[in-house]
Amino acid sequence: MTEKTSCGINQADELQNRINQALKALNEIRNTRQSITDPDGLERVERAILKATDNIAVLMTALKIQQAVDSDELREKASELVQAMPEKLKNQGRRPVSVKTSRGAAVTVSAKYFSRKKKTEGGYGLIPHIIHIANMADKDQPELAQITI
Repeated sequence: MTEKTSCGINQADELQNRINQALKALNEIRNTRQSITDPDGLERVERAILKATDNIAVLMTALKIQQAVDSDELREKASELVQAMPEKLKNQGRRPVSVKTSRGAAVTVSAKYFSRKKKTEGGYGLIPHIIHIANMADKDQPELAQITI
């Protein structure tokens, strides 16, 4: 099941489109005949290839995280977390969330944001879907558990 972002665009579909564009760019590099005549030329080609493949890796990671956030299984776990909170939380809708991957790239996904119903000092809210992913990552890959809103 997929949900729409506040902009009305499905985040997973947007990521799929960006992956397709990145694959086209990589394919263009592959199909462009380049004459490498010196070490600088080789380095330029290598940098272009690495930049293109790194972009694909970042986008695919974002897509997989978004698919996890949109999954029924994670939605259930997020709902359980919200219900277990001592204070009642209000669903504020989807927000863009930046997740730093183990390779150091930040990927942006869309996830539901919950906050307290009453304005109080201290604490903001939570994004249970991402918290669950971060907790899983924290056990296996502590470097993946860096999240910002």
